[in-house]
Amino acid sequence: MTVETWIAADQRLGESILWHVATARYFWIDLLDPALFDHDPATGVTRRRGLDLPPPIGSIAATDHPRLLMIAHRGGLALLDIETLALEPYCDPEGGRDGIIYNDMKCDRFGRLWAGTSHERETEPRGALWCVKDRTSWALGDAGFPISNGPAFAPDGRTMYFNDSAGRQTLAYDIDAQDLLPRHRRVLRTYAEAEGLPDGATVDAAGNIWTAQWNGARIMQLAPGGDMLASFDVAAWNVTALCFGGDGFRTITITSARDGVSDGMMARYPLTGSLFRLSAGGAGLPEPLFRL
Repeated sequence: MTVETWIAADQRLGESILWHVATARYFWIDLLDPALFDHDPATGVTRRRGLDLPPPIGSIAATDHPRLLMIAHRGGLALLDIETLALEPYCDPEGGRDGIIYNDMKCDRFGRLWAGTSHERETEPRGALWCVKDRTSWALGDAGFPISNGPAFAPDGRTMYFNDSAGRQTLAYDIDAQDLLPRHRRVLRTYAEAEGLPDGATVDAAGNIWTAQWNGARIMQLAPGGDMLASFDVAAWNVTALCFGGDGFRTITITSARDGVSDGMMARYPLTGSLFRLSAGGAGLPEPLFRL
């Protein structure tokens, strides 16, 4: 099993890739050069469409409406029409708090959205984790993170994994369909400097956690208890996000970012900013849809 180059690119901060079941396409974004990308495996065509939003944008998540994604940006969360790119404001749990930006978000298996926020300069522990039920109902789940990343959910939906990137740790929480608050926070795994910082995450059908490693040039597969099962080298220094997609959810696709990479590291990893893929040994799961 070897990670191979999928789409050669020079994206500043490619992120938040997802397999969109309704259209059988991949979608992802560039946070610092705001754009929505999509790739149709049936035709091999990749499109880039600019978004009329100030940088940085944060992430996208699929909803139960086949034309609408949720997008996180400086103004909060909004619905994004994938055909027209029209935006409809949805909610803003942060309420415009100064120095705070939205980052990774994912939907849990109970239909709620978990949105992480970060300190814009990524130095102060002011980021938070929010659980959003609908336009008017949300709760503060946890706080104290310079950089919030990678919510992902166990197959039974009852465990959430969350990456405290600056803290070099993956946290686990118990969650329940009737409760907007996560419970029983614990450290699942801490990462050595050579392993990089945990960024985006997803979970496979066996319950294993997969993480993208910023400053790590790799993706990692963890057992539900946190032990490392495998590490796969990626030809990019900043690896940002990954998802299972395609037929049977057996292909992992991976984004990366050129932002902040030194000239020396770019010489070592010239494909940084490209997208990659790995034929996984086991199947993944479709990402849950946010209920509108």
